[in-house]
Amino acid sequence: MAFRIFPEDERVIELLVHMSQCVTTCVDLLAEHISATDERRQETLQALLDAEDECSNLYFSLMTTTRSSYVVPIPRQDLYILGQWILKSVEALVACAETQELYQIGRPTSYATEQLNIIRLMAEMTTKAMGRLATLDELDDYWFEMIRLSRQSERTHRTYRAALLDKHKAPHALRRMDAAGSILDAARALSHVSAEVGRVLVAES
Repeated sequence: MAFRIFPEDERVIELLVHMSQCVTTCVDLLAEHISATDERRQETLQALLDAEDECSNLYFSLMTTTRSSYVVPIPRQDLYILGQWILKSVEALVACAETQELYQIGRPTSYATEQLNIIRLMAEMTTKAMGRLATLDELDDYWFEMIRLSRQSERTHRTYRAALLDKHKAPHALRRMDAAGSILDAARALSHVSAEVGRVLVAES
């Protein structure tokens, strides 16, 4: 068994867990935002922006902690990549709310509800997975399940896009597709997180 003079600094794991919890928070806030009254929308949008700021600050803390620690549980570059994709998922969810406001898109469709349910599940699984990075326990199942959920998200998006183009005029369809694209970007970012976890598993095995 390898002997370490300095113990692993697991603060980086805690920061990744908190970052992924920000994704869940933003999913819930976006779900509230897209179904809110006009009076409530500015409030929920500001809450989303605050959550984005919090996640950015956590990412900065992750970088400074990674650089100042003697030993970290996984390679430093992997910590950077994981944090980057988690933050991108948060940014995509915020972008969806901002797009909704810019285009004055009305009540959400069943597509948004279905996609947000998928992303919430992906975010919850990612939070648990980040907490296991120090030991790499049970991450194979996480990686495989995220592939299935990512595929489901892509399929849902294709179906929605086809329905929009079939039922609506181009300007209306494009506005809604723009907002839907941001939701898909959030799911894809979390898919990148799981792909990076898979790469770490292979490299560390």
